[in-house]
Amino acid sequence: MARTRSNTDQFVLAQLEGSPTPMTAYELLGALRDEGIQSPPVVYRALDRLEKAGRIHRLEGLNAYFACHGHHNGATKPIFAVCTECRRVEEWSGEAADTAFREMAKTMGFTIEGRTIEVRGKCSRCAGLSAPDGGAACCGHAVRLAGHGAA
Repeated sequence: MARTRSNTDQFVLAQLEGSPTPMTAYELLGALRDEGIQSPPVVYRALDRLEKAGRIHRLEGLNAYFACHGHHNGATKPIFAVCTECRRVEEWSGEAADTAFREMAKTMGFTIEGRTIEVRGKCSRCAGLSAPDGGAACCGHAVRLAGHGAA
């Protein structure tokens, strides 16, 4: 019996939700071979559908994907903070950045069509610091909405 798109999407999403770090398409393919997913295009199509649906995010700098755990609204895209040691990702609110970008674009006569912000450094755990208020762990990904209280 052939697998449906929704079944493939659910396998991919479940794998990403269970991973403490972002995964590349080929890492996903390797992890899903036992589920009968054998072809890179099948994984890429599922990733594309899940990303368009807002269920996952793509880290352009790592060419890797992770499940969305942020509590951001659809009007603003999050800022991704990637730990260079443990590879965990935090989703920060992009609201202030989007406001600043809109103001600058208006001043410059520029029309923004999209944006992605990825910052790299060490998370509080890898830096040996206590997590600031508002930090919470969710499925291995830290969720922190900077400036917006607890996640």
